[in-house]
Amino acid sequence: MRPRPVKKNRNTSWCQIRGTLVLAISVSGFSLPGRLSALARRLLCGVFLSPVCLCISVPQQPSPVPDSDHDLVSVLSNAAKDPMVNKKVSSVAAGIISGLATNEKLQQPGDEQVQLALKRIEALFTKKSSSTMLDFANDIAASGLVTPKILTVLNGYPNAKINSAHNLNPDLKSGSIYPSKATEDAPYSIPEAALREAIYMPSFSQGENSSGRKPVILVPGTAAPAGTSFYYNFGKLGNAIPEVDLAWVNIPQASLGDVQVTAEYIAYSINYISSLYQSKVNIISWSQGGLNTQWALKYWPSTRGSVEDFIAISPDFRGTVEARLVCPWLAGIMCTPALWQQGWDAKFVRTLRALGGESAYVHTTTIYSSFDEVVQPMDGDQASAILQDARGVGVSNNHLQSICAHKPAGGLYTHKGVLYNPLAWALIIDALTHDGPGNPSRVNVTTVCQQSIPPQLGLDDLLGTEGLVLVALSETLRYRPKTFAEPEIIGYAASAPGVGVKYRT
Repeated sequence: MRPRPVKKNRNTSWCQIRGTLVLAISVSGFSLPGRLSALARRLLCGVFLSPVCLCISVPQQPSPVPDSDHDLVSVLSNAAKDPMVNKKVSSVAAGIISGLATNEKLQQPGDEQVQLALKRIEALFTKKSSSTMLDFANDIAASGLVTPKILTVLNGYPNAKINSAHNLNPDLKSGSIYPSKATEDAPYSIPEAALREAIYMPSFSQGENSSGRKPVILVPGTAAPAGTSFYYNFGKLGNAIPEVDLAWVNIPQASLGDVQVTAEYIAYSINYISSLYQSKVNIISWSQGGLNTQWALKYWPSTRGSVEDFIAISPDFRGTVEARLVCPWLAGIMCTPALWQQGWDAKFVRTLRALGGESAYVHTTTIYSSFDEVVQPMDGDQASAILQDARGVGVSNNHLQSICAHKPAGGLYTHKGVLYNPLAWALIIDALTHDGPGNPSRVNVTTVCQQSIPPQLGLDDLLGTEGLVLVALSETLRYRPKTFAEPEIIGYAASAPGVGVKYRT
């Protein structure tokens, strides 16, 4: 039986006729499985009927740029049907949302689920000799690793409070850190209000309550907002160290803009939170966050005395030779400034490393994996994660596969996987509870190396962390304006293209 036609008038919305349209599809031979969640149905509709099923207004002039409040599903659905987007992007986006719509919850109990998930990740990594961000996102979506529960969280990331760059933070009671804390500091190009608002502090211990507290700043990587990046991993660090007070920096446009500008947010957050607590702070960075932090420490020397420990997860201090994942990663739609700047021979990387920037400025712990699919090389003396110790401040460079060779914790952990690696967590805890950088000799490696994830995390944390690639793809598609080359080096750091100058330290 055919459904009755809907007579649409000026007061009838697309959402009101959605049910009839979906029913019509079912009658015509395409059915939506009854057990699919509402979000899963929305995903499938997004491929074939969006924006009708998505219940969004139909613009008079369709735009390839989604509004900032659109969720992950909307971004991918728009890309799948947008003729102005590269055909490969459109095709893969359609495949991603179809794959997500049919994902089911892993059925095995307890630790078996974790092991199954890790085996699926390993299979994805080893099946191809070359990949791009699109391939990774497509494979993750099709693998069943992004369950409906995880997708619900990831889907709402653009409007999540934890990702807000407009936070109300208290004024400092004493001292001045803007426009500079010290005369040697580089100038800020961003107003202080914007720098302060980007800092998100879920808990803040003020006055007497701050005694004995340990402020930790989380610095995100490229294309994933900080709140979502750390929600499934280091956001739970308090379970391991109760005295930790976490804060993170929500960089506008998910750190896809000029890395030099992003570093201003990090420099300010270090001096601001240190002044707020009247103590040194600790920094845990992921991916590009390591570059941001090292640049801040180099060109804002006042930050060095405010940092107790700098712990860099999967950092690319030398950039990466994986040009397919940097730029150009999709012919026809160009790239973003931060992705250009992280190439192996990028001017930004050369400037950072020049004149002492390849060595640590504070106690530094780096943690990295050979199987990093984004940053390479990540083993041997040329590993991009390695920092030198010319200043004798104390540096610990930790290669997972060397310390936990042939053990579960030394297995196939990807760029994101190091965020939930048990040895990484053990070294972070060690660094934060001892003087100096993390030291493997103080860690019970016999026990830790036999673990697959740290005891503070579970299956959902592993799956949610792996799902960050979908957020990264969404943010990269949304970013405007894209560019054909990396930005020029800012005046305070430049003397010639690609060469850093000796700044006052």
